[in-house]
Amino acid sequence: MANTEAGWLSLTTCLVVGVGTLTALWLWRTCQVLMTFKRMGVPGPTPIPVFGNMLFMFKQGLNTFPILNKQYGKIYGVFMPSPVLIINDLDLIKDVAIKQFQSFPNRQIPNIFKVKPWNANLLSVRGDQWKHVRGILSPTFSSGKLKKMVPAVQRVVSNLVNNVTEKAKTGEMIELKEFCGWFAMDVIAGVVFGLQVDSLQNPKDPFVYHARNVLYGRQWVLPLYETLPFLSTLLNKIGLTFSPKESTDFFYNVTEAALKERRQEKERFSDFLQLLVEAEKEQEAQQEVDAEIDHRSQLHTSSQWTRKGLSREEVHSNALTFFSAGHDTVSTAMSYTLFCLAANPECLHKAQQEVDDKLGKKPADYSTANELVYLDMCLNEALRMFPPGFYTMRESIEDTEVGGYKVPKGMRAIFPFYAIHIDPEIWPNPTKYDPERHTPEARATRHPCSFLPFGIGPRNCIGMRLAQLELRMALAAVLQRVTPVLCEKSVYPPKSFEFGRITSTDGVWVKFQLRD
Repeated sequence: MANTEAGWLSLTTCLVVGVGTLTALWLWRTCQVLMTFKRMGVPGPTPIPVFGNMLFMFKQGLNTFPILNKQYGKIYGVFMPSPVLIINDLDLIKDVAIKQFQSFPNRQIPNIFKVKPWNANLLSVRGDQWKHVRGILSPTFSSGKLKKMVPAVQRVVSNLVNNVTEKAKTGEMIELKEFCGWFAMDVIAGVVFGLQVDSLQNPKDPFVYHARNVLYGRQWVLPLYETLPFLSTLLNKIGLTFSPKESTDFFYNVTEAALKERRQEKERFSDFLQLLVEAEKEQEAQQEVDAEIDHRSQLHTSSQWTRKGLSREEVHSNALTFFSAGHDTVSTAMSYTLFCLAANPECLHKAQQEVDDKLGKKPADYSTANELVYLDMCLNEALRMFPPGFYTMRESIEDTEVGGYKVPKGMRAIFPFYAIHIDPEIWPNPTKYDPERHTPEARATRHPCSFLPFGIGPRNCIGMRLAQLELRMALAAVLQRVTPVLCEKSVYPPKSFEFGRITSTDGVWVKFQLRD
């Protein structure tokens, strides 16, 4: 009996010593991390163990970086919960994103993107793999390829016009973020998967059901993934991923079926998957790419990289990611453009006059959509005030220097777009909606990094040209038929947003009135 008790005491002592040692090592490591910016001489808010500055950031939401920018200047450090360098100096942003791109070629991989089927998409792959995938995908968004996608967009725009006309006849109040989300979903269904879907009229369609699961998923797991990343592996193993497996499996099967059909070449499609198939075959050829997304001169892979084409995993992952990214970008930009126009009738009238003069009653196509200069200015001003993403991030792959500070390998840097877009030193009276800020003459006087809704440098948004095209076509079609006006539920300007997203908690409400 005594030996048994002694054994238990010995085991208990070992456990206590072991836990104590691990705790001490963890505390020591935490203190070392929290000293990172002090050793660098970089200013910033004082972090707390485990959470860093995340509790402050969750509380402040979109106001985080505007507040910290005023307090700490053009470059400072925060803990999210690991060290992150915040850069809001426009010249330094240009240096890091373009001139020093070889030192900062990667994005941080969000924890939800570290698992299949998300793990091989352009937002998460790094190094040679990213250069390879970006180089192959870039030509699929050239002007020539975008023209092939126009019929798919026009079909969805036609449905949009019918739906918006019905809403105008009934005088129903519309929450624009959701309404425009249906449109964005249908466009992606058409231009990515070659499917014809009317989400608003058929909300029980399997594509719509699974798409909503993929897009909105289990919202409650996101804070766990980002603030307590060590839990992500456990959550993945027990199936608590952001997107339910049944829905990601649905898109896997849809993609497989579409690829099989396209590879048989019995019919030529004008969607993204068809272009991926063609890109695999034509990868050795010189293909036209528009300047905004053509960074192939900076995408040279190392001599160790020999693989050609895209893997099946890369095709699936990027198809799913283009669906997800394209949905939120378009729905946010479209909803806030219509909302701002409803709140600013003089701008609305001018945009409608341009649409009438340039299009009459005809739908916009690739050429005429690009002639809607003032409408594009209205869109850009909405993107300034309400950019779909409020920051972007880069990660160093080597020790380097930024703004006179020595930046170690592995450190992440954030460019806070939203804070820059509402900085009164860059944009006077920033809360005023003023499309005239985006005339060619006004743009010429501003720093090129003062307006970054689609990112900057070789890792900017590869689908920006497609997003701009479908937005111009959709906005023109809506303004041809109806006039958006504020209603009883409208809260303009929006006062509160969800953390990390340009989604107003008050909603984005308007009514549509039929035009004479």
